Amino acid sequence: MKRIYSLLILLLFYANIITAQTAGIKSGAIYSINSNTSFKVLEVNNASMDNGAHIDVWTDTRSEAQRWVTTYVGEGLYTLTNAASGKLLHVTSASSNVLKIDQKDDNGSADGKWIIKKANKGAYYLRSAAHPELLINLPDGTTADGTKVELIKAGNLNSQKWIFRREQAQASAPTIQIAGKIFDAWYTQYGVETGKGFWDRAEMMEIVLDAYEVTKDVKYAERFNRMYNNFIAKNKSDWMYNNYNDDIAWAVLFSVRGYLLTGNKAYLEKGKDQFDKMYARAFTNQYGGGLNWYETKSSKNACIQGPAMVACCYLAEATGDKTYYDKAIALYSWSKIYLLNATTGKVNDAIDLDKNTGLIKTGTWSSTYNQGTYLGAATMLYNYTKEKSYLLEAGRIARYARDTMFRSKTMDNEDGGNDLPGFKGIFARYARKYTLETKNKDLVDWLRLNAKVAYNNRNSQDLIQTKWATRTSETKPKSEFGASTAVSLLINLIPFIE
Repeated sequence: MKRIYSLLILLLFYANIITAQTAGIKSGAIYSINSNTSFKVLEVNNASMDNGAHIDVWTDTRSEAQRWVTTYVGEGLYTLTNAASGKLLHVTSASSNVLKIDQKDDNGSADGKWIIKKANKGAYYLRSAAHPELLINLPDGTTADGTKVELIKAGNLNSQKWIFRREQAQASAPTIQIAGKIFDAWYTQYGVETGKGFWDRAEMMEIVLDAYEVTKDVKYAERFNRMYNNFIAKNKSDWMYNNYNDDIAWAVLFSVRGYLLTGNKAYLEKGKDQFDKMYARAFTNQYGGGLNWYETKSSKNACIQGPAMVACCYLAEATGDKTYYDKAIALYSWSKIYLLNATTGKVNDAIDLDKNTGLIKTGTWSSTYNQGTYLGAATMLYNYTKEKSYLLEAGRIARYARDTMFRSKTMDNEDGGNDLPGFKGIFARYARKYTLETKNKDLVDWLRLNAKVAYNNRNSQDLIQTKWATRTSETKPKSEFGASTAVSLLINLIPFIE
């Protein structure tokens, strides 16, 4: 009887260990979970918000995707909830013989629960509640960012040990402070103020104007003025040597907007002079109107019609000359024949003559650049004419980008070559304009999702590459133009911060 009593006491002792909370782990606290071998942190791959996204390790960039809320759920078990996605660290079966670690919504199953067991020297083991014989392990000898973690049999290995570091709650993007931080990191590290280039430089100068417009902070106006002087010094006073009519339209945009925001008449004079010269050479009656994209070529592209329409509207506002609105309306009406599908909101890329048939052929590719400028034009023409058709078409253009091009997910493309990486920043600007001027907020939640994911995919230098749903390498992204897109997104969301 004495022996049975002793066994019962022993069983109760071990039961208490199993069901008690783990020393050093506070329920409800936020932790970064660091590998004991690589010292990199456990994270959701690419800051994904989706069920099934795998778990890897990365350099600590203080991303919310690298933070875990550890919650005691009783019987010695914990859940680990990702601070960015709100989903649980989870064990999934990829096949009958393979188990993987991903994230998933909480459904109460043991697959989303963990036993946190103390190892030594402040480290812990993470044991699956559904498969108690298995621990989370970082493959031996690996230190590379993006290495997937795995489940293997317990073996008291250093690669199975994890250090829990207590973290403070932090703000999610977008916020004014985050936007300013990301702007400054981009502006400083790339030497944006003194860089070379033409159309990409012009678009980045518009981002500086966006920052001034939404914050009213004079430092952005001063930065813009220095960039303007640098642009003139490096690209001459008369831009007609540049055969790309769309390039000139972009420089006109920063000039006229610069005047509207600062009152500097020199900006307006330059913008008006250059626009009038460009329009005179670019407009032809071939295909019934529209502007040539490139001098000596016959294609008429959305990439010139869109910014030219917006420039016309700004020029009309700045000068009081309503004939600029007439030009914008004519270009928009012509576009509805050849480029803009007014029913779906899709903006096609270009038209040209097919050399074999002699008939007009349409390039059907769509981009955030063209969707953005046509969204801006439709919004501005609605405000001028009060014709509801422009408002309806603006909504369709916006939703085509959100629902058809990206299916309400994070924008994660347009990263090739020199031009594509900067496109999404254009869309962000005109999405702000559309939202504010039409009072239609159907894009806001989607753009906020993009901002959150993009920010959580920054690197430790606070730079964000143009593929917002893909982790930014610790190596500085080559394209400052590509890195400008997330800056534009965060800046242009400032008016919608709650």
